[in-house]
Amino acid sequence: MDAAIKAARARNAEIAAWRSGTASPRDVKRIEKRHTVDAVIAAFKEARWPKLKENTRTQYASKLRVISRWAGSERMDLITRQNILAFRDALYAPRDGKVHENTAHGTLRVLRTFWDWAYRNEHITANPAMGDMDISTPAPRQQFASALARNALVDAAMALGRPNMATAMVLAWTIGQREEDLLKLLQSRYDVIESYEADDPAVYARLAAREPDGRVMGIRLRQGKTDRWVGVPVVGEARQQLEAAIAASRALSLTTILHDEERERCWTCKDFDERRTRATQFQRAFGAIRDRAMQDTLKAGDSELAAEIADLQFRDFRRTCVVTMGQRGIPDHLISAITGHRLDTVKKILETYLPRTTGMAMLAVDLTQERAPRQIGRESKSA
Repeated sequence: MDAAIKAARARNAEIAAWRSGTASPRDVKRIEKRHTVDAVIAAFKEARWPKLKENTRTQYASKLRVISRWAGSERMDLITRQNILAFRDALYAPRDGKVHENTAHGTLRVLRTFWDWAYRNEHITANPAMGDMDISTPAPRQQFASALARNALVDAAMALGRPNMATAMVLAWTIGQREEDLLKLLQSRYDVIESYEADDPAVYARLAAREPDGRVMGIRLRQGKTDRWVGVPVVGEARQQLEAAIAASRALSLTTILHDEERERCWTCKDFDERRTRATQFQRAFGAIRDRAMQDTLKAGDSELAAEIADLQFRDFRRTCVVTMGQRGIPDHLISAITGHRLDTVKKILETYLPRTTGMAMLAVDLTQERAPRQIGRESKSA
C-alpha cells in the first residue's frame, strides 16, 4: 500500500509538471491552455508548416520562439496595440552596445504574419499588429570582394591547408551560386560542354582554344527561376582548382565536389538538424580563413584591405560574381544565365553596387569600336 501511494503521488507530480510545461517526456507534447499565444502558435505551425520550405520553417521557428518567450502564456485576444509596440521597442533596444536591427526586423515581420493569420482564422476578433508599426528596414548588405581581397582569401586558405575551402570561395565568385547549393554540388554535375550546345560556334572555339586539352568543361546547374539546366563553363585556374577538389573528394569516397577537410565528410546530409550543424561548421571554417587573411594583410601594412576582408561573409561572393561580370561589360541577361538571378534582380544589384569608373568608360569605348561595322573603301576615298 505504501509503495502504491508513493507511485501514485509521483505520477500526479509528473502530470502537474506536464500541465505547467516545466517537464514532459520527449514524445508527449506540452499541454497548451486554449486561446494563449502558445496555443495559437501551435495551430499556426500545424496549418502552415507543410506549406513552407525547410529554411523558411527554420527562420519562422526562431522568431516564434522569441514571440513565445515574450507572451506565450498570455491570452492572445488580450494583447493590445500598446503591448506590441512595447515589444517592438524592446527588440530595437541596444544590447551589448549594439542594436540588432536585422533580428528585430525579422521578428516583427513574422509577428505581423502570425497575428494576421490568427485574425483571418478567427482566433482573435481584432488585429493589433495591423497597420504601420514604424519598423525600420535594415540597409541591404553592400559588401563585395575586390580582386585583392579574393587573392588574400585564397592565399590564407592555402596557408591553413584548406585547398578545398579555397575552391569553395573561387566557385562562389565564379559561378555565383548560393552557399547551400554549392555545398551539395555533386561531382557528376562537372561535365564536358559540347560544341552543339553553343549558340555561337566562334564563342565555343575561343573557350576551347584557351584550355590545354581543348575541351570546354563546366558545371551543369538547374536554374531555380526557369527550372532549366544550364552548363556554366569553368575555365583557367578555377578549372584547375575545381578538378583538384574533385580528386580530393574522390580519394575520401565522397560524391560532392566540396567537403569538410577537418572531418573528412560532406558539408551536407539528409538530416535537417545535422545539415544545419554542418553549415555552421562551414561558416566557422570560412571565418578562420577570413581571420588569417586579415592578419596577413595587416602585417603587410594594408589596413584598408584588412577592413574590407573583415566585413565579408561567404554569401557576399554571389553578389561579387554579379559585380565582377558587370565591371567587365557583361550584359545583364548573360549574368542571369550564370547566377540564376531574375533579370530585375541583376539590374538592382548592378545599380546599387557597381561603381562607374574611368576603366568602365574605356571598356565601353573599346567594345564600341571593336563591334562597329567596317567602312570599306573609306581609306581609299580619302587618299
